[in-house]
Amino acid sequence: MMRYLGGFLVGYLFGSIPTAFIFVKGFKNIDIRRAGSGNVGALNAYEVSGSALIGISVLLIDILKGALSVKVSQVLFGGDEVVSLISGISAVLGHNFSVWISFYGGRGLATSLGVFAVVNPYLILVWCALWVIAYAKLQDVHAGNIWATIFTPVIIAPVLGFFSSLSYVKVNERTLFVFIFLISMLIFIKHFKPLLRLINEGKILKNKSKGSDA
Repeated sequence: MMRYLGGFLVGYLFGSIPTAFIFVKGFKNIDIRRAGSGNVGALNAYEVSGSALIGISVLLIDILKGALSVKVSQVLFGGDEVVSLISGISAVLGHNFSVWISFYGGRGLATSLGVFAVVNPYLILVWCALWVIAYAKLQDVHAGNIWATIFTPVIIAPVLGFFSSLSYVKVNERTLFVFIFLISMLIFIKHFKPLLRLINEGKILKNKSKGSDA
């Protein structure tokens, strides 16, 4: 139990470093939580600061947070694979709900990318392929994020054995699926506002116009 708690804390502490907040506040003296979309992530950091360098720096560091959370746990806890996955999940949790900035945070995409890169990079390929399909259809970044996040576990579930065999972190199929599902849920939760906007715009759930023929 203590190993699991230790893995959780390692991941959360890495993930909770509010990179976008630190960069935008430090270089532009702007509280990113109260600017732009309010999201504490790379895209909003770029849009609020107007600096590609800040946006790219935030993106790379947020990816690194996810990767390091898993790698450090592997070193500290003797390669316990389940503890490594717990660290990866808690890194995304920390990024999305950082204790250092009153539990504000980003949407978890970059940090999840870092986690997946260490655990199973083929998960990234599936997510990106789904994102491209959704974006091509709906022409909206957030719509792509939402659909890719929802359908990644759905697509992978029937072929879990195949993806499990490709994983760098060796766990049973059920554990791998729980890992993928929980990270997907953490990303989805932070996309509620964009989801509501997309529904209102009719891009996800199209309402029939009033008076139309049945």
